[in-house]
Amino acid sequence: MSMWKKIKQILGAPPDSSGKEDEDLEFVTFTKKDPIDVQFTKNFISGGGMFFYSENEQTVLQHLNDIMINENAEEVVCFDKELESLLNRLNIKHSKRYNQNSDFAFIKCEYLVAYDGSIMLSSHKTNGRKQEEMPGNIIVYATPKQFVANVSEALTKLKYAKKDDIPTNISSIRGKNMHDLQVSSNHKNIYLILAEEIK
Repeated sequence: MSMWKKIKQILGAPPDSSGKEDEDLEFVTFTKKDPIDVQFTKNFISGGGMFFYSENEQTVLQHLNDIMINENAEEVVCFDKELESLLNRLNIKHSKRYNQNSDFAFIKCEYLVAYDGSIMLSSHKTNGRKQEEMPGNIIVYATPKQFVANVSEALTKLKYAKKDDIPTNISSIRGKNMHDLQVSSNHKNIYLILAEEIK
């Protein structure tokens, strides 16, 4: 079975022919046989994150537009040129500066951590802002190559990839329902757009 067929099952495929329903997703429900992308997806959704898989740029734009419309987003903070171009194509109002009217941030991330479904950020991705300074809604753009097994692997890769410019304020974000508990106010509504192929 392909990676994305498995993910589609996780996201709500019908029961199998045996009639047995899928068990509810819980923290770290994966097995050693599950690839890290499936591990991440299970734990990210279990933690309250909202997952949008995109096969190409067209579906990226569709998901982004749907989020903006469904959540009545008025202004988006974005300072990445590639992401700004997506917003411009949809005529979505955006700014490079954080202000009181900014209800959404559209950013990239460092890594997607399978072990707990968290998304690793750094000052390079948040324009130097700390997590608590960001809007309550965050749309994260990522690709499959950013999956890692755990935080240790993420930090090792980050150190190797950016050895001449290691970012500061490295942190991780997850959805509000971590372990089915309402956690600190720093936790945001997180929308992950995972883009498999951009042409």
